[in-house]
Amino acid sequence: MIFSGSLITVKENKLEDVKEFLKSYPQVEIYTSSEDKQNIVVAIEAESDEKLEELCNTLSRNENIINIAHHYFHFEEEVEEIEKGNKQNISLKGFGKKKKRQQ
Repeated sequence: MIFSGSLITVKENKLEDVKEFLKSYPQVEIYTSSEDKQNIVVAIEAESDEKLEELCNTLSRNENIINIAHHYFHFEEEVEEIEKGNKQNISLKGFGKKKKRQQ
């Protein structure tokens, strides 16, 4: 399980529309929004980095969302599973900046 603290930037005058849109995704919890009404602070929960990437790609298709920026990750449970030997085929795909620059 991966938890991400993220900032979603929205088009001007579209904050409430995007907040309503996000409510249909149980993996996304809205915490607050900026005074200028252009950013929403959210927590996102996903089973893996691949699922997080898939969800963010889906959310980004909304015409009122400009950007989704992840500011922190918590994946302690994943590390514990790796240490116990219960998790194989470890992928850090999507966590590096280099890959994003190449896209």
